Amino acid sequence: MGSERNEKLSIRLNGTAASPGISIGPVFLLNVEEIRVKKHVLKDKTEAECEVKRFRNALLRSREELEEISGKVSDIIEGKQLMEVHILLLDDPAIHKEVENRIREELVSAEYAVSRVLYDILERFNSIEDPLLRSRSVDVRDVGRRLIANLLGTEKEVLANLNHPVVLVSSDLDPSHTAGLTRKQLLGIVTDLGGSTSHTAILARSMGIPSVVALKDVAEYAHPGQTVIVDGVHGVVILDPDEDELEYYTELKNRYNLAEAEIALNAENKTVTEDGVGIELSANIEFSQEADQVKRFGGKGIGLFRTEFIRLLSPEIEDNEEIHYRAYKHVLEAVHPEPVIIRTFDLGGDKFLESIPTKERNPFLGWRGIRICLDRPLKFRSQLRAVLRAAKYGNAWLMLPMITSQDQVLQVKDMLFDIEAELDTSGTPHGSIPTLGIMVETPAAALAIDFLIPHIDFVSIGSNDLTQYTLAVDRGSPYVSNLFDSLHPSVLRQIEHVARKCREAEIWVGICGQMASNPLSIPLLLGFGLNELSVSLTLIPDVKKMISVINMKEAETLAKESLMMESGNEIRKHVLDYVKSRYPAIILDEIHRDNNDRGN
Repeated sequence: MGSERNEKLSIRLNGTAASPGISIGPVFLLNVEEIRVKKHVLKDKTEAECEVKRFRNALLRSREELEEISGKVSDIIEGKQLMEVHILLLDDPAIHKEVENRIREELVSAEYAVSRVLYDILERFNSIEDPLLRSRSVDVRDVGRRLIANLLGTEKEVLANLNHPVVLVSSDLDPSHTAGLTRKQLLGIVTDLGGSTSHTAILARSMGIPSVVALKDVAEYAHPGQTVIVDGVHGVVILDPDEDELEYYTELKNRYNLAEAEIALNAENKTVTEDGVGIELSANIEFSQEADQVKRFGGKGIGLFRTEFIRLLSPEIEDNEEIHYRAYKHVLEAVHPEPVIIRTFDLGGDKFLESIPTKERNPFLGWRGIRICLDRPLKFRSQLRAVLRAAKYGNAWLMLPMITSQDQVLQVKDMLFDIEAELDTSGTPHGSIPTLGIMVETPAAALAIDFLIPHIDFVSIGSNDLTQYTLAVDRGSPYVSNLFDSLHPSVLRQIEHVARKCREAEIWVGICGQMASNPLSIPLLLGFGLNELSVSLTLIPDVKKMISVINMKEAETLAKESLMMESGNEIRKHVLDYVKSRYPAIILDEIHRDNNDRGN
């Protein structure tokens, strides 16, 4: 983080890369003021009722604006969902009542009452410990600014009138600003605040716009019209670049565009080994709009749709059937006829801890994954209903996380049959019950896989958690993370065991953890006989290239030999020699690759 000024007065700032790509263009500086309104005292109750009427009219205008923005972003599911969250906030009767009570009881103007109510709400949000839940305050602030702008008659939606593409620069950016814009208007987005999972970052990635956030002081240095370089690959922003910097980044941008063009040319090629064995190469995604990029990068389908990440827009979305239905429908249509593996909510552990009512001493061994789903059947049924309804639009597969017993699978199957009957009775259109599978991410599931196989259609190995639970290592702990090793003999033997049992039963088996994109792991995984590898979108081209130079018979021999070795280091050295001979151009940096794939 921070900034530095070079001799030619260009300013280089380092932040967080939120959306990949390189862009160069003029600054559009958006000054977002905080919600501060001067107190205005009314004469009497008659004036107060007039203010209440003004407030209600402002609510209507604000709602119309949000609905208009929602219509503009209908092709961006996350943007549409975001606007729906804002409309829900705007329609909150508790907020309406509190604002109107302040107007009547304190005899103050509508805009002042709104500002005070929203200030109190923001203070409550700021006192919340959980960072994800605390981040919801940005939605409250955005709705409040819109309301006050309508009450005061200040200029709104200035960005909507842009007639040339710009780089949007702001200290902070309200979500509705980006949601209402198009790719033709924006070259890039940079902000002082925010993170890689902020609304702005999510929408920038969905729109394919380079973005860098958490720059701290970009709005202080920037001024309208100045040239800015946005490096969304490395998290760098340069204001007033000199000739050398412009030349370098123009070339970098051209190389980036050429690389994307090459990816597009190779996207149609099948993923096969050197000796012609076909391998399914799929994508891990977190947001529905990412599905639009899968074919462009050369993926076959979706190997893991992490549905819990939809909740980043709002925790209330978890049991909103309609929002989930639209997201699943979009993904299924985007990659049709390829399969989409929709994983049910994988909450708990380190994911969205506001879902856990009490703090657990060891959350990774506690209430998480399918355990939470089955303990909250009404919320879970909403998701399953959405999946069944969307299944008519594509090749839907359903995957259950954190399975440790067949009873859990049978409970879900009973729920699916029950929901199917409900939909039939109500005449609600739906598809067939999806192909049903489980994630193998515990030794319990791996070692007893033969007892689970009769009740499922497919298996996907979650190598991150399988490694964690097998080695009793929290990879997020600074004390033991060095012990986290997916090439440990105990981990490899479980993967081989699961793959062999699935082959014997003639059911599909894939892997969706970080191992699937690790250059040292890929020959072993292919040698064990896995049908599919699922990796982050941007890693698909590299993994496809690695698979194309592997000889399947050699990989089988390598995998068999690894099972006889005594340590991860011994296995690593053994595989490294083979990998160097096959794809020396691929950088063997496991840590870098781990950071590009965000877990199981």
